[in-house]
Amino acid sequence: MFVHKRNSLSEKGLLAGNLAANTAHSMVWPVTTLHITVSLGQSLTASGVVLLGAALMNILGSFVAGKLFDRWRPYPSLLVAVLIALTSVAALIHWNSWPIFALLIWTASFGIGAIQTLLNAYATTVQGKNTRVIFNNMYIVLNVGVVLGTLAVGYLFDYGFFWLMDLATLLYLLLLVLVLTLFNVPTQPAAAATSAVDNGSAETEELAVTGPDQVVGGRPLTAPEAASLRATKEGRPVFRITTLIFWIACFLFVTYLSYMLWETVMAPHMRSLGIPTRHYADLWVMNGLTIIIFQKMISNWANKHPYRLSVITGGLIFASSFFLMLFVNQFWQIVIVFELLTLGEMLASPQVPAWISQITPKEVSGQAQGFVGMMISLGRMVGPLYGGLLLDRGLFNLLFLSVFAFMLVVNLGLFWMTRTKPARSL
Repeated sequence: MFVHKRNSLSEKGLLAGNLAANTAHSMVWPVTTLHITVSLGQSLTASGVVLLGAALMNILGSFVAGKLFDRWRPYPSLLVAVLIALTSVAALIHWNSWPIFALLIWTASFGIGAIQTLLNAYATTVQGKNTRVIFNNMYIVLNVGVVLGTLAVGYLFDYGFFWLMDLATLLYLLLLVLVLTLFNVPTQPAAAATSAVDNGSAETEELAVTGPDQVVGGRPLTAPEAASLRATKEGRPVFRITTLIFWIACFLFVTYLSYMLWETVMAPHMRSLGIPTRHYADLWVMNGLTIIIFQKMISNWANKHPYRLSVITGGLIFASSFFLMLFVNQFWQIVIVFELLTLGEMLASPQVPAWISQITPKEVSGQAQGFVGMMISLGRMVGPLYGGLLLDRGLFNLLFLSVFAFMLVVNLGLFWMTRTKPARSL
């Protein structure tokens, strides 16, 4: 199983693995509620419990994978993660009754969370390419996978749940082959010079910290890196949540909490406005196509500016879409608002993991990317619960207004943290 070690991981290999993984993931998550309620005849409450457990397992998978990437060996860690997802999904072909379905979805979710974290951590090790560009390209590929996976669910679910699991199993098998042949590589972090973008004269040089406790792996840490690093009793570097990372974490949490509202409560809200359900599916097709077509152009602009500018600008545009939802009542208005949300998403989402990579020591990249995955999963877990609590009371306007307020607070927090810090990594 442990094939001959290659010299390095290519960006094409990383993107191929990312496409296979995210297409397969996108066939597992959307079908969960459908299968539980339609095929198994269980309640929406039961579906909510399963999704809550899946989100918790996703968080646990991200946490464990980050630790293993930094403290054990990345290659066997990724192999184990893929095998967990593969065996779980393959088992669902034959054992998809209640409650075994829930148990297998939870084990699959653990593997899915681990896979995404490990692929993001591998992205920080690709040599000779700008880290921001790599994460932007991974984001485009992720959305291609989401579109393909969602289309597969739409066309195949009516023919039988097992067809979706067959296809997902084949994709995880493909991912396993890619990991075996391409990912057995040295995982030394990419040079710092390739992790940042020339951000223009608006920013000054990073300050290097050269004290005896600030040298890891034979190189001095930058100021942001030193701030997020502390030593254990064994002298190993450990990821630490600094004030800036705390605000980035809040940004991720609130963003994905808000995003989940579109995936969960917007369909019934649109129906309450007299808009056919099929138009809700049209929104997601437009979302995916917009990202695939325009992400490269948006990324080219973002890569020429500081992380803080693209992330905060994207966050504010994203937030404004929820405020505008207070005033819409026709489908064409919802399309405009959703495209606005998509623009904010394109500006901010792919930049955040690259920003985290830039301001944390490369020696803890696995834990750093695991933290990103955990905050995304936490937002996805809380979003439906928060939306459901308000919607059960008919408080649509309060829901949109509160999310808008949350987004403003975290964007102001990020702005406050970075306004007096001219380091290039910000």
